[in-house]
Amino acid sequence: MSIERGSEHDFLIAEYTLGLLGARETARVHTLLADDSQAVVTALKWENIFLELTDQLEPVDPAPHVLQRIQAMLGHEITLIKRPSVWPKVLKKIWSLTLGGIWFWRLASVVLAIVAVTYALKPNLAVINAPPPTWVAILQAPGQTSTPGWVFTIDEHHDLTMEPKVHIDVPANASVQLWTHDKQTPQPRSLGVFKPNQAARVPAASLGTVVPGQIFEMTLEQAGGSPTGKPTGPILFIGRMVVLHVKPWKTGPGDDASDKQANGQ
Repeated sequence: MSIERGSEHDFLIAEYTLGLLGARETARVHTLLADDSQAVVTALKWENIFLELTDQLEPVDPAPHVLQRIQAMLGHEITLIKRPSVWPKVLKKIWSLTLGGIWFWRLASVVLAIVAVTYALKPNLAVINAPPPTWVAILQAPGQTSTPGWVFTIDEHHDLTMEPKVHIDVPANASVQLWTHDKQTPQPRSLGVFKPNQAARVPAASLGTVVPGQIFEMTLEQAGGSPTGKPTGPILFIGRMVVLHVKPWKTGPGDDASDKQANGQ
């Protein structure tokens, strides 16, 4: 996709899309987007160009502590980090102190007996399935890279839940409309008009199929929504849907996770 040089504002809008402008220039672009529909089209084209570049990056699984921070922000159950066992260090110390002595062989006999009895009475280690992946999109205002405006998640019913994180003022003669699109369907599709400062939900039937990398954006439209079926106002918030995976781990019958699985919890 390319953008023809038809306006002196093309590269200004591109810098706005990347969040590189200061407060004065951002306000200038907001005015331009509100008054010029061609500027809105140019902003969407720049957005798609930059998103295509980010699609070329290899996905990276978040570190355990980063995943916990994201889960805490979303209000989800925190995934416990599997801590490395200290027993190898203890056994190594015992080995270094008793190697070659009779106490070493007596201790080894006791350990082997305990291991034999344990494996005779309890089942082998079981692999605990990882929790289902978390689908989340963090929507931010253009030019803002640290403050989330909305947090979108897909729940177990495949509905889209929307939680506002900031308060915005919308004129009485305007409304906030939600749109979505992806690489396969680049034309934005409306998901409805929503109150700008209240949590909301989009049913799975209206949401349709969601894919990783799908774009969600909120625009400022006239009261009742866009009359053209396409975004016409400035973008208030925009974000991309990502999938967070948690890797499975092994645990023994005495662990809490194994006991819960055995009890059907």
